Amino acid sequence: MRLLFLGVIVAFFSLTQASMLYAQEFVTIAVKLNQVMEPKSITTVGQECANDPLCKNILSKAAQTLGVPPGLVSAALALIPKAERVGEEGRYTYQLPTGYKYCRSEIETVSVVPATGDRASVMSARALDNGIGVYTWTPRRGLGDGRSWVEANFTIIGVRDDLAQRYRTAGTCKPVGNLVIDCRGAKGVNKGKPACGTVRD
Repeated sequence: MRLLFLGVIVAFFSLTQASMLYAQEFVTIAVKLNQVMEPKSITTVGQECANDPLCKNILSKAAQTLGVPPGLVSAALALIPKAERVGEEGRYTYQLPTGYKYCRSEIETVSVVPATGDRASVMSARALDNGIGVYTWTPRRGLGDGRSWVEANFTIIGVRDDLAQRYRTAGTCKPVGNLVIDCRGAKGVNKGKPACGTVRD
């Protein structure tokens, strides 16, 4: 079983907009962890974000989370995710665009299989200086038991490099290094870990 990160499903960014984007205090990227072999885009890169309801909703939620005016937040492309898959374990990194550091995030679990028990699938994510590092454990299952996976939506908010310390001191942005989520399965408590759900850093 292979997990594929679909990086960015909500974005509008072009070379001509690079300097304008950097002027924004915050950016938000939306990416998906899913057992899918072919990337799918909800919005086309270059499409005007203002004309896309999903993109506008993500920007609005990001601004609301930060407690800042919506005009301070732009949608942006994530850098190409780093992925390493060895046996049942996967390690992935979602990176913000150059010039931005981690501020806040939301992780929405969509589905986890197996959902219960000591061999329920695992997901954890930690805030990094420029994004989020994700770990997954999805067990190999017996013949006839089907596949195992973790599916989740990640929304990551970045703050401009030169403003990061100021917003962290003010409490608008969270410090890096903290564990955003550490969960197992989809129901109850599994081998000492809580079920995966929606968390906001």
